[in-house]
Amino acid sequence: MSYKKEKKTRPPPELTVGWLKSEAIRHLQRWPATERRIRQLLWKRVRRAQGFHGGERSDAVPLVEETVAYLIEIRLVDDGRFAKLWVNSLRRRGTSGRMIHKKLCEKGVDPSHIQAAMAEYEDDDGVDPEKASAAAYAKRRRLGPYRTPYDESRERRQKDLAAMARAGFSYGVAQDILEGDNG
Repeated sequence: MSYKKEKKTRPPPELTVGWLKSEAIRHLQRWPATERRIRQLLWKRVRRAQGFHGGERSDAVPLVEETVAYLIEIRLVDDGRFAKLWVNSLRRRGTSGRMIHKKLCEKGVDPSHIQAAMAEYEDDDGVDPEKASAAAYAKRRRLGPYRTPYDESRERRQKDLAAMARAGFSYGVAQDILEGDNG
């Protein structure tokens, strides 16, 4: 005979702006988020609270809007800063510009913020950020000249080019990196 413990869930508090703010801030203390993600989180909390206490979706619209406006005003939610952080992190990791754009669009960042963050990342040293990212990717994945033992076979070269193409790098950039031209 098996005894299954019942999961005791605490009912959500009444739906108020204060509760929504505290829920959003609690989330933002652990994870950075875009405005779109915070809206999704707040609506999830609204559905939970209204499922228990009752109410209409239209009643919650001003509460959610006030909460989001407050978070933007105190700069806890800033899509421009979010985009800069992600661009810097992903570029260092070896992510192509195309993939960065795709990932940030999926997270709900406005394309103008993405373009601004990508433009700000451009180095003044004359180093092409796409080539630098491709070199970091090749090094991390041990492709081309970073492979030990080095393999010059045509088949291996084609596989390495295909891996770089799947990562979003252009043929020319991939070819330069795999030939050992990192500048």
